[in-house]
Amino acid sequence: MIPKTEIRCSLIYNRLFNKKFSKKDYFKLIKDSEKFEKLYNKHIKKILQLIEKYHSKKWKRDFIPIYIVKEAPYSFSDPLTLIYKKDEKYMLVVLAHELLHNNSFGKKKIKDRKNLHIYMEPINNKVVESLNIDLKKELYLFNERIKKHYNIK
Repeated sequence: MIPKTEIRCSLIYNRLFNKKFSKKDYFKLIKDSEKFEKLYNKHIKKILQLIEKYHSKKWKRDFIPIYIVKEAPYSFSDPLTLIYKKDEKYMLVVLAHELLHNNSFGKKKIKDRKNLHIYMEPINNKVVESLNIDLKKELYLFNERIKKHYNIK
């Protein structure tokens, strides 16, 4: 079963990362996120199906909320939280990666985050490359960021 997902913007959740996040900031974030939400709506079902296919693991969750925040130390998988970027295609690549983390729980006992990301990269690449959209530049930038962060050669 492929889980349902929903994009959410939360004033309270954003304030956890920035105490000065205002209602005005909240409404701007909703407006700014519209381009990403259109791209998400077009590709989310395929991303979820491809993750299950290439990762060979059925989804355990039937619903995954996806929170968009203006600021955070980084995007993360639980609760799935994406930092807003003007480049909606880059956000889609990050979303695929974080969804893969969601699907990975219990799959492999990889305690080291560096090795987990080494394991995940080819799967995420296959998922992103299988979408009917050119994400080569965004995927390259994302992979380079991960490699730099985890000091992967």
